[in-house]
Amino acid sequence: MIHYSLVKTAADDLGDRQLAREAQWLRELAAMRDLERQVPRLIEEGRNAEGRRFLVMSVAQGTGETRAFTAGHERFLASLGKARFRSTDFEVTRCCAELNQSLGRLEGCVPPPTLETLRAAYRDCEAALLYWTGPYVLSQGDFAPWNIRALGSQLFVYDWGKAHTEASPLDDVLHYLIVQRALHGRAVNVPFLHSAMKRAHDFARAAYPEWTWRARVIGALTLVYLLGALVHHALPARRVERADPLVNAYWSLIQKRSAWMPGND
Repeated sequence: MIHYSLVKTAADDLGDRQLAREAQWLRELAAMRDLERQVPRLIEEGRNAEGRRFLVMSVAQGTGETRAFTAGHERFLASLGKARFRSTDFEVTRCCAELNQSLGRLEGCVPPPTLETLRAAYRDCEAALLYWTGPYVLSQGDFAPWNIRALGSQLFVYDWGKAHTEASPLDDVLHYLIVQRALHGRAVNVPFLHSAMKRAHDFARAAYPEWTWRARVIGALTLVYLLGALVHHALPARRVERADPLVNAYWSLIQKRSAWMPGND
């Protein structure tokens, strides 16, 4: 395996914050033996003459991107889930709190009917997960083919500036399956979402067999992912930009949730 060095330099205040977060996670992940040689090694960090943060890190040159979600992706995410792990109720997790806060920040920025649709979806998540305690884990934040290289049976995953804790264990799986399809303008319809949910369900049962993964729970955590992804894109623009193919795909699925979310089981 050949490693090269990569230099990242922030262009603005947001970039400074993302690089600071990435450096923090690279230092923590360096201690994870299960992820050894699968994440960049932080070589140097500091600020340039303009006062902007920079990072120097190692990057492995693998065989390139793969769009398939493979056993290697499953193994990596199962190992990543051990880095920061909390078994708890949805209502006390960071992802629940951030969703609620983000919806509050959209008030006055998006039309009231749009905001009410998002709030109603949030309430559906709360109701479906009310009596379920499960694992919440570290998410890479943009687990997608363009941030992953294949190294034989292992993966090398970089770009950790959006990593966050107490995420749904389905987030990275669903993101990998959905985001590349939406960005390429391919249909992200209900049949496709059902197939993605089945893949995420299979992963959850294999990686976290101690918990009960009923269809209702999988559906609610899928909605948690869709809401989180939508508000992540909506907040900087202060609107739900339907012209964006990614935002449009997520918005349509949220609106159509009665067609794909399982009921009580």
